[in-house]
Amino acid sequence: MEETRELAIFRGDDDPSLVAAALACRTCLSGDVDWALDVDDFDGQVECRCRNCGYVRTVSLTSEQTLRLSLQRE
Repeated sequence: MEETRELAIFRGDDDPSLVAAALACRTCLSGDVDWALDVDDFDGQVECRCRNCGYVRTVSLTSEQTLRLSLQRE
């Protein structure tokens, strides 16, 4: 089965709560998520790991979203 890449849904100027909701776990809906940013030349991706259930997923980012998360490092 081919894995479908998820695209993050938030804007660069969104409230931090909306960014957190976009990265929340899709399995158990927990907001307790560790994330690691991987930056490319033009955009990036973020690997999200839920602290509650352990679910891991990779989310694609636009350049604006990548910049936002790079400025918001945990």
